[in-house]
Amino acid sequence: MAQRGWTKARLYFRILVPVAALAVALPRTQLAQKNGADVTLNSFTGTWRATCQDGNLFAILNLKVSGSDLVGDISLANMSGENGRCAKVIDPPSPQHAMKVTGARLEGTTLSFQGSSNARFEMSLAGARTAKLIFVGTPVEELPWLLTKSAD
Repeated sequence: MAQRGWTKARLYFRILVPVAALAVALPRTQLAQKNGADVTLNSFTGTWRATCQDGNLFAILNLKVSGSDLVGDISLANMSGENGRCAKVIDPPSPQHAMKVTGARLEGTTLSFQGSSNARFEMSLAGARTAKLIFVGTPVEELPWLLTKSAD
């Protein structure tokens, strides 16, 4: 009789533990899929800014949807700092030196685009009004810039 009880207990553990684990993991999986599926080009539209350690703006990214494309421009300051970090702005970003955003492509939750022939970027949303920007081929690949979406 004791053997039979042990067999039932093992059967419950073989069935219930995996079912319970699935029940716990499923809402997280669905949430991750839902969040990824909700990211569209419109999720990236607006004016995004990055602030240097000295309190000055060092990057301004303007994005908008035009037809089925994402267009805009990105302007970067001349700055000093190590490993792609901005410690001090030397010349602020300006519209005169802005690069046109071209070739914008959404892959999953990451937006990639060209700023010029030598400047490629990848942007991923980090929150409702925050994003991380990677300047591909620079130290910023390892330490992305944090962007904040403007209210305007």
